[in-house]
Amino acid sequence: MMNLEDFLENYSNVGMNPYIVLNDNDSLPTETSTKELQVLDIKSPAVEKFIKGYNLQKNPFKEYTGYLILLSKNSQSAVQTCFLTSQSGFKQNVKNVVIVEDNSELSIFTGCLSSTHVKSNIHNAVTDIFVGRNSIVTFNMIHSWGETSKVFPKLKVYVDEGGVFMSNYVVWEKVQEISSNPEIFVKKGGKAVIQSLVYSHPGSSLNVGGKVFLKGGGSRGEILSSVISKGGNYKTITEIIGNGDKAKGHIECNAVLLGDDGKVETVPLLKAGNSTVQLSHEASIGKISKEEIQYLQTKGLNKDRARELIVKGFVNDSIKEMPSSIQEKIEDIMSNSQGF
Repeated sequence: MMNLEDFLENYSNVGMNPYIVLNDNDSLPTETSTKELQVLDIKSPAVEKFIKGYNLQKNPFKEYTGYLILLSKNSQSAVQTCFLTSQSGFKQNVKNVVIVEDNSELSIFTGCLSSTHVKSNIHNAVTDIFVGRNSIVTFNMIHSWGETSKVFPKLKVYVDEGGVFMSNYVVWEKVQEISSNPEIFVKKGGKAVIQSLVYSHPGSSLNVGGKVFLKGGGSRGEILSSVISKGGNYKTITEIIGNGDKAKGHIECNAVLLGDDGKVETVPLLKAGNSTVQLSHEASIGKISKEEIQYLQTKGLNKDRARELIVKGFVNDSIKEMPSSIQEKIEDIMSNSQGF
């Protein structure tokens, strides 16, 4: 886990404004209110008029933090957020709502971390995202929690006709436990893509999957998982349910094992509601082959350097469809990583 100063230095400059930092269960320190964009503290009285009529998950928290992001019709914006925990044993509870109205485009870049001294913290989050007609939402998440952190996000996304939702979820630093299984509901002509890149460390328990409901005609969905396992337990349960006419969905999971201590389990589920639906899946799990190592050794590389290059090649292939800001940050992280 990097410390707070390094995190803010590395992640606070991705070309997005406003930049929101939420600490523990504190209120949002700065709100934004323009004709196109509203960023409000979730407990602000003004929030009620914006969320009225939307089907939100129940808020189970008494003490919590969070935000409302509302992007008006025919607008474009980019927002960066950061969730921090600064106290050992602290339970951070988050309630977020994101509403993107019709014909608009929003990019969100989120980083999460705890201060270096923090132990045994818990992060709970309940987030609802509404993607308007013909709108695009890109949701980028990079974790940097502590080795003893436990993280339990609950995300539901509703994609209206012709809308697009893309999630890019990256876990590289060691964390004790994550359970993340978003649910996405897609109407006619809409599209949802869930991409994840996870480095599983010894002692970690990670459940990173997702479920996509293709409800409308011509809707599309993809769930793409990439895993590097050096230890711990990694499990992904992914599901696509196709009910709309001519809906299409694909699930893919690829994993590289760096040793014998890691356990990787992939569970793809496909359900078709009519004969016009097209669903597919594929998966691969395996160690780096001796032949690959030996080939690079003939080029003058030692064994460790050869394995590092193979892993980096796997990562670069996994993130090639992610936004350039994510690719750049992953390249920075890998350049400072040890122990491939």
